[in-house]
Amino acid sequence: MTQQIVTETLTITTTGEAGSATGTASSPLISGFLLDIYNNWHASAPASSVATLTDENGKTIIACPATATDQGYAPRQATKDAAGAATGLYDLFPLNGSITMTVTLSNALTGALVSTLRYLQL
Repeated sequence: MTQQIVTETLTITTTGEAGSATGTASSPLISGFLLDIYNNWHASAPASSVATLTDENGKTIIACPATATDQGYAPRQATKDAAGAATGLYDLFPLNGSITMTVTLSNALTGALVSTLRYLQL
């Protein structure tokens, strides 16, 4: 099997009242390791907007801070040794299913956030 870097784009449209609108978008099934995310916010998204990426089990991969500033992230998870003690090292997030980006505390906007994900496909 050949490994390759794949790009997936999630466009989140929010609905609701100004300052409390929400929206979600989910990826197709992914089998691999998350490399990075680039969040591109709508020009009218308020600074209170929060984006959260979760895996298929609802585990938070990254909770982006309240900002509407375009920014890239390379989330990693802490590793543990065989006894369960933290090693101080970090590793890629394994993915085996769909991931979901949720936007909260925003305004009602079409394309409130466009998240571009890159992952190493297995």
